[in-house]
Amino acid sequence: MDKKVKATIDSVESISEVKVSPFFKENVMHQIRTASEDVKDATYSWFTPKLQLATLACVVILNIMAFQNLKEATYNDNVTSFAESYGLSTSTESSILD
Repeated sequence: MDKKVKATIDSVESISEVKVSPFFKENVMHQIRTASEDVKDATYSWFTPKLQLATLACVVILNIMAFQNLKEATYNDNVTSFAESYGLSTSTESSILD
């Protein structure tokens, strides 16, 4: 075991210094910046004005259709159908007191 520890310590001493070009850091930082700009461009492509306008048009059309549908149905019809579906209607023929 002592021989393995000694061999490991000796191998650390034999490591030499690595020669790096002086512009290595700048090149790496430039590549990182361009990669992050590509990611931002892909993210903001969903928020283009064309897509916003199309989404707004769809929402407006759906609201107009819902409003027209709401105008056609009356409040009393809606309440009556709700009461009948839950058995809350107060018709005289199904009264318990009769």
